[in-house]
Amino acid sequence: MVKPVRINPLARKILIWWNRLFFKPPALSFGEKMNRAENVLICFPSKIESFASAKEHLTAFADLFQNKKIFVFLPLIEGKTFLSDLKRYAVICPQKGDLWIFSLPRRKFIQRIKDYGFEIALDLDLEDGFLNSYLCLKSGAKVRIGLEGKTGSPFYNLQLALSKERLYQEHLYVGMAETLKSLSQGLIGGGKENRNSILKE
Repeated sequence: MVKPVRINPLARKILIWWNRLFFKPPALSFGEKMNRAENVLICFPSKIESFASAKEHLTAFADLFQNKKIFVFLPLIEGKTFLSDLKRYAVICPQKGDLWIFSLPRRKFIQRIKDYGFEIALDLDLEDGFLNSYLCLKSGAKVRIGLEGKTGSPFYNLQLALSKERLYQEHLYVGMAETLKSLSQGLIGGGKENRNSILKE
């Protein structure tokens, strides 16, 4: 049975505290990393009912990373069939054996994610799905993108603050894609940063 992966709330608090305690943000150029990336990780929402909109807008995000290998992570146990019709993307999803106590991913699964050598990790979960946040950080991606108001630094070092007029999921995805396109083209930001950045529309 397909079901979302939910990390234990206590384990989540400990992981957030621990990773923030030792985090020292390096200086980097977001625009440069986005343009030079070879492998990109896109994390889908943890709620099954949110899949349709994310799937519909996946092309808009994929078009930002042309000529790059795109991997889609599904935070669902054995949920690969949800994207079986999208041959353009490599799909990653955990099996029961990939998770241990508190539903945390095992080291072997995290190492598998790291081995892809992602330069960019983009989280499309508009709610607070912590597994995506955790994997974005553990993936080793230099650019980790999520919405403002989620787990924050160090899990994401580029947070998007979208207009409050975008009330619906599909509108938020459009806003995210537009902001990232402007960033990749050097129209906003793109300079050297040594801290967590929040980009606004």
